[in-house]
Amino acid sequence: MLYNIPMDDSMLTFEPLGRKNFSMYQLKDGFRFGTDTVLLAWYTASFLKPGKEARLLELGANCGAATLLLTARRDEAFTDDVEIDADACEVLKRNIKVNKLEDRVCAFNADVRELPDELKQKQYDAVFMNPPFFKDETGPASGKIGRYEHYGVLSDFISTGASRLIPSKGIMTVVMTASRADEVLCLMRDNGVKPFRFMSVHPTPSKKAEMVLITGKKTNANTQLEIMAPLILNDSDRMNDIYNKEHTDCFI
Repeated sequence: MLYNIPMDDSMLTFEPLGRKNFSMYQLKDGFRFGTDTVLLAWYTASFLKPGKEARLLELGANCGAATLLLTARRDEAFTDDVEIDADACEVLKRNIKVNKLEDRVCAFNADVRELPDELKQKQYDAVFMNPPFFKDETGPASGKIGRYEHYGVLSDFISTGASRLIPSKGIMTVVMTASRADEVLCLMRDNGVKPFRFMSVHPTPSKKAEMVLITGKKTNANTQLEIMAPLILNDSDRMNDIYNKEHTDCFI
């Protein structure tokens, strides 16, 4: 939905993120972040070397929740965010300003299929994304635009991300519904990004995976795909670590 910008505060919610005293606005009637966004931020941060500056690109950033959460985890992260929806991008810009992150995060109201020239000139240490989970409006998230491929299909996100990675070392992290894991793996390989870490996300130990977290590297070297221990959402201790504690995981 499109509002006249600047939008009225009555159209927004404002809540703390629970890290670094960061807070964020979200559209009341727009796409609102959930567990997949939290996991993407945690997972991506776990592939960044602590203490080393990293240049990142998020594709399909919406109002910036993943970037804010990642920025709160890694003081050395500098991120460019791309979001096609003008309203969501306006909220993203508000979130950058309210958290005083103008020197670390930059928002671009753009299509992942046609990046601004400024971004086409850049290469990144990491590209991360939470692409639309479903191909058409037949899935469980009916009516949520951010969940469907209205503004680019999965291959658009991965090919664009791959084109911006630093050769030989740039990494890509993706969160996706488990039913499309094979597509992510194939598309990464087709675009010169070799998958090397794979984590499934399950509601309980006895239930099948709902999501996957996948990492690939832009490299010509031989790599092996490591299947990591699954993440169980009803494991309260583990999820509390991810949501609330200082970041200690490192997957490199």
